[in-house]
Amino acid sequence: MRTGLVLFLCGLVLGKAAVIPNDCHTIDVLNGKLLYDNRVTYMYEYFPTDYKLQVKYEEVLRCQNITALINKGITVKELRYLWGIINYRVLSKMQAVLPLRHPSLSYVTELQLLFHELQKEQEVESDVILEILERLDRTEVKSVSPKALLDNCFRVLYALYEDECKLCNPRSEEEALCPPPATPTPSDYQRTYCES
Repeated sequence: MRTGLVLFLCGLVLGKAAVIPNDCHTIDVLNGKLLYDNRVTYMYEYFPTDYKLQVKYEEVLRCQNITALINKGITVKELRYLWGIINYRVLSKMQAVLPLRHPSLSYVTELQLLFHELQKEQEVESDVILEILERLDRTEVKSVSPKALLDNCFRVLYALYEDECKLCNPRSEEEALCPPPATPTPSDYQRTYCES
């Protein structure tokens, strides 16, 4: 019940930020790259069993963190910018540990380019963001699987952009195309994208 309420409030707050059309195009391409099949193939199957990447605590941006940041007064525009910066950094760390011939390297590089493209239009200045970015260089590290990092990235993408960019989430590329969006109701905000 509490999760549903948080998702509902998150949906109401996040739905009020404007997204420029070019961002939606980049987000749509990013959404396709982050679909479930790609995350499993490139971030799980191609890595050694139980492989973990060392990342800072702030680099594990989950939907639960969004609510806390909204409560601190951060805007949706700032959240989108922060999400882009954090995931660009995480992808850079992945790229740094992958050998040149690793089958996931081109996938990680493509994602990184998309995040770079997205950031060009979204730069914002905020004391909250500056504080988080400063902490990124000071905090301790934790071990997280590459797939878990991209799973979080995908869920937050939906929390931040789903309604405005009309995103579609088939679990697998082999499943049918998503149906046209219906008129949203309050219960539509209680989706499972942000469940852990």
